[in-house]
Amino acid sequence: MSDKPAIIIVDGREDLSKRLSQTPLYFAYRGPHGKWFRSVAEKHLDTDWASLPPAEVKTATRRELITGGFIRLRDTVVVDQAKCIWCGMCVRSCPATAFEYVERKSIRVRYDRCIDCGLCNAVCPVEAVKMPSLPDGFLAELIKTAPGPLKFICDYAFQDGDEEGVRVKCIAAIPKQYLYIAAAKYGEARAHCSRGERCPLWPAVEKWGAGLVREGRDFVVRAEKAPLQPGDRWQTRMLAVALGMSVGRVEVAGGCTLCGACVNVCPTDALSIKGFELRLTPALCIACGVCVEKCPEKVIKIGKTREDKPYESRVVFRDSPARCSSCGKPLPYTETMARKLAERLKERGLPYEYIYLCEECRLKSSPV
Repeated sequence: MSDKPAIIIVDGREDLSKRLSQTPLYFAYRGPHGKWFRSVAEKHLDTDWASLPPAEVKTATRRELITGGFIRLRDTVVVDQAKCIWCGMCVRSCPATAFEYVERKSIRVRYDRCIDCGLCNAVCPVEAVKMPSLPDGFLAELIKTAPGPLKFICDYAFQDGDEEGVRVKCIAAIPKQYLYIAAAKYGEARAHCSRGERCPLWPAVEKWGAGLVREGRDFVVRAEKAPLQPGDRWQTRMLAVALGMSVGRVEVAGGCTLCGACVNVCPTDALSIKGFELRLTPALCIACGVCVEKCPEKVIKIGKTREDKPYESRVVFRDSPARCSSCGKPLPYTETMARKLAERLKERGLPYEYIYLCEECRLKSSPV
């Protein structure tokens, strides 16, 4: 086995899976710009091999036992616990339920279930989940130096046809923000799914491609040309939303008490409370759903949309302050909060009138 990743430049069709007996990790390309691709890939050969989990091999041949060929590393997703912001996006997106998630404690990948689609890598906002064969620095370098519009092709594409492009294990592994920045350079960027609905990884690709234009077997991103340079994953996302990449949408129904539970758990600080308003900064929202889970009133819904002004904070819910029933002074909580507290106390046969009194009027009305 090779002691470092391989760089493969292909002229015609080739089954790249045959290379796995020599190295579990490779950077591959088919097209007329082989020298360019090699120069970029060579900068990213120092992969953290220690992070690649061993493949599960049930049996081994006598030759493999002698040569050590049965000891293979697996090019699959790895988790950096130190970078995790506990948004749970990897868990919610995984089509194989391969993640075991303990909130704010640990994330474990069940490699016996993992199908290596890499969708978790694509949706992770902060590089806590990574694919060694698709490092963010590699994507950024490709975008910065590309001699023409970028196109990514999957492993199957190398053996199915003559599509030109940069190899990814599955297009579902590409963080979409990089496609948007690549599109800003030449007007468009593409990701080619060779087998479409026939592919065993299609459930991941279908989730990944939501919101993108599909032309045949290509998923296409088009954008106005702009001199934007990719940074790390989060910085690149902030640029991509200006080009039209979907952002999170939060809808709040009546019944919100502005208790702040959603604000406290939001992993990207997309939600905030100012006065008696719940506000959202769409560019920061990743539609992770943590706010939905933590809302005690169950009045929050999330989705995704494109925003004309994604960086501007906007009101998603507004209420009025409750007022003292005696003196009319504003109370430090909302009308909805006061009503619900009073109802719950009343149901339990407890005194509830003081909910509508300010501190001074409570003291005046006290029998003591």
